[in-house]
Amino acid sequence: MIQRTYRNLTGNMNIWKCAMKSKTGKTWTFLLSAAAVFLFSCASEPPKSPGPTFPLDNRFSLPATILKVDGPMLTLEVEKPHLSTEDAKLAIKLAQGIIESSYFLEGKSTTLGPHTVEIVRISGNRLLVRIKDKEHALVMGETHDIYLQKKIIAIKDFEVIRGTGKDLGKYVQEDVTTILASSGHFSVVERTKLKTVLTELQLAQAGIMHSTHIKDVGRLLGADLILTGTLAAIAEEWNVNLRLIDTETALIVAALNMAGPLHELKTEPFREIQNISGSFDGENDATEWLMGKIINQRAGKGGFQNVYVDAGQGAEGTKKSLAMDFKLGKQRTQKNRHKPLQATMRNTVKRDLSNYSGISFTMKGSFDLTVTFMLIDGEKNSTNRENWLKNFTVTQDWQKINIPFNSLAVQKGKAEMLHTNHILDLDRIEMIFWIISEKTAKRGTKATLWLDEVSLY
Repeated sequence: MIQRTYRNLTGNMNIWKCAMKSKTGKTWTFLLSAAAVFLFSCASEPPKSPGPTFPLDNRFSLPATILKVDGPMLTLEVEKPHLSTEDAKLAIKLAQGIIESSYFLEGKSTTLGPHTVEIVRISGNRLLVRIKDKEHALVMGETHDIYLQKKIIAIKDFEVIRGTGKDLGKYVQEDVTTILASSGHFSVVERTKLKTVLTELQLAQAGIMHSTHIKDVGRLLGADLILTGTLAAIAEEWNVNLRLIDTETALIVAALNMAGPLHELKTEPFREIQNISGSFDGENDATEWLMGKIINQRAGKGGFQNVYVDAGQGAEGTKKSLAMDFKLGKQRTQKNRHKPLQATMRNTVKRDLSNYSGISFTMKGSFDLTVTFMLIDGEKNSTNRENWLKNFTVTQDWQKINIPFNSLAVQKGKAEMLHTNHILDLDRIEMIFWIISEKTAKRGTKATLWLDEVSLY
């Protein structure tokens, strides 16, 4: 309506200008005609009735009509908004189901107009509520806004139980998480925080489903709900099953089963957007890292590297760290004769770092060493990769090191040979490295390097 009024006003302003230029007696005729057209156009489109209101100061409201009054007990019909249409993508349909299933939780309190009420029972769009106020003047047929606080939800990693695309569970989870967070109905617990709590409770992801554990996880995270999910490839569709669990009662609030076409989900490798786990104290905190002993190979003849979690060395505030014992050989192996000797600590997870500006970590060595930090990025629609590097020095004492991503320099020889774009594509990071090489350390160097408290900022 605003756009229509604006167009009418603009057109009638032109009429006004024409009228002002006219010296004839028709001037006022033009003016009166313009005014009449303008007023008619504004009045010709009746105002639309307002829909349900949406989040305000971490609350939302929905109109509720009173169907029955029985003392303090009221039966309400709630008008729930719809998030999407029938042809929406699978992730949106899933998020819609989660939102609509958790507008209200049994046993929780909220307000109906000026009154405080407790949700006693939920059946579709109908609520049975108990007014906590001693007296009320509510009557059948009235409509009032019913309010509810934002809920905190923890999302367990979705699991692909049938099919080869194991990363697709993460894609669906990330899409659903984004929609839930942007809907205004939820605050979503970061996966790293959920992982920390599971470690503290000595639970694997699967162990969370026991009712006692659900209540403990909810209490430690301050979460109202836990969402779990599985995906299975059946014929040309993905079948998705979700369970929404109330952490206070450990009961399933909603069970959703939906299917979507295979082609709807992304096919390129999943890229993690969450922060790197800060320490190595937890049982699963080293799963993203390349561990174990490698003899010869890039370390050279007689060389080795051994990456492990050192339970006796931790930076300030931690008990453990990631350690690498290494020795650079005296000469290169035949297979790697054109590559410099090196030993590496590496995080192997493909990442999207576009929301971060740098990386922070603490590090020390058994003596002073020059270390190379490196990001490997990939180009879209290409198999070519670029190496982005920065050298720094560590001592025998723990020191905190910050490396802004804009301080990294591309490895020019490789980039020029492959004709790459010389642009650091932070949304397409393949791996993260800490390197000791013969470019900065003598052949035959034998030492230990410790890494801890790694975090993106």
